Amino acid sequence: MKLKVTLIAGLFIIIIISSLLGLRWYDLNNLSETSEIARSFLNDEGFFILYHSGDFGPYVLAEKELNEKPYSSYLRVQHISKEYFLEKELRHEFFYVSNQFFGVGMTHVTVIMNGEDIVGAFSIKNGMTYPLHGE
Repeated sequence: MKLKVTLIAGLFIIIIISSLLGLRWYDLNNLSETSEIARSFLNDEGFFILYHSGDFGPYVLAEKELNEKPYSSYLRVQHISKEYFLEKELRHEFFYVSNQFFGVGMTHVTVIMNGEDIVGAFSIKNGMTYPLHGE
């Protein structure tokens, strides 16, 4: 009886893991061209991508918005000045990645793009905005 319960539990776990991996594979193999560029960038940065969670944009930042939330939160952690982002047509690509820089769990990562060019990125963990690698 114990063996039967153990086999059923093991089979159930295998089915769940297989389903999750299948969904991940499907999600990451059906990305738009810009999403694929962002995914490739994150892979090159050493992240293991769990899934793509959408996108936002395009939008254009005006000077008065540079110091307003939510823009100020992610612009302050970029490696270039926030003025660089003015008057550009920006788009965000959102991903969940494994937490190799923050510890256990998942991290939400956003790649900022202007056309097909990556112009910035940041991560969010526990409601706080960090540079891409959490430094």
